[in-house]
Amino acid sequence: MVRIPDREWPATVVPGDAHERAQATGVLFRRLGWVTERLTRDERDDVERQLEFWYANGYCPDALLIAVSVLPGGERQRPRTAGERPGDFLRSRLNGWFDDGPAASMNEVREPPRPGQTFEAWFAQRRKQALDEGGYRRPSRLTGVGERARAQAREIAAGRRPDPVARVRESERRRAAALDSLPATPIVTPPPAAPATTRSTPRMVASFAGRQAIAAHSPAVRRIVVRLREERRGPTPAELAVLRNAVRDAHHHAGLGTLAAASAEVSDTTAELSPEAGRIHALLAHATDDRLPVDATVRLLLADPAP
Repeated sequence: MVRIPDREWPATVVPGDAHERAQATGVLFRRLGWVTERLTRDERDDVERQLEFWYANGYCPDALLIAVSVLPGGERQRPRTAGERPGDFLRSRLNGWFDDGPAASMNEVREPPRPGQTFEAWFAQRRKQALDEGGYRRPSRLTGVGERARAQAREIAAGRRPDPVARVRESERRRAAALDSLPATPIVTPPPAAPATTRSTPRMVASFAGRQAIAAHSPAVRRIVVRLREERRGPTPAELAVLRNAVRDAHHHAGLGTLAAASAEVSDTTAELSPEAGRIHALLAHATDDRLPVDATVRLLLADPAP
């Protein structure tokens, strides 16, 4: 069956099936300006049931547009109000098109104000019009030679279509051939790393510990801590900023000290250390020689330097 786009559905055709009814309803909604209507499920079902009844009685979209605008006697009907739903509007405007004769039944309607036609009749009329105007050309049938040429082209196209399994196997074969063609290279074992010396460890620890002591030994930090203890309160925003800056500077200098210590060579001498780092280096040396426990070593590092 021939199908046309929804926007090209003719308004003079009476729909015959569900698809055609949907196309005719779309045309009716566009002509009424209801494209942006938001309908609930119940409201949409109500509209579809009403329109299906009128379609079954021979009304096309053009006939429905006329019926909601004027009565059978020619009187104009009132336009749709702001709060009126589409289903209520159709029900009230199309109520005047029921046959109110004494012998008429409740479901009997008047003749449509504009007669409709079937889609097949409309399509045949349109094709005849195109033939008369020279705008329609019937497709010509292929001759015997053309049929054989088309079959041959289809056979060639099907023969050139690659097999997926064969394509994968060929790719694996090429990959294996490429790997086999590579020259064999001996596996070189890297030499064992030299054992770490013990002389670099005290230098790294001394430099890091000396840098970390900057925050605790800062006069501004000590004054703030003493003030907070005496007044038994939390730091103000200004005091908190000073403490944070001191800790940030200590972390920065500690990182620099760690990098410098990590890059130091075994031949480095303690003469290059700062006074604080030299003191910690000496304390570590004594602690190592005397085999002090870890707690005693830490207390020794954090103690104030001797005068």
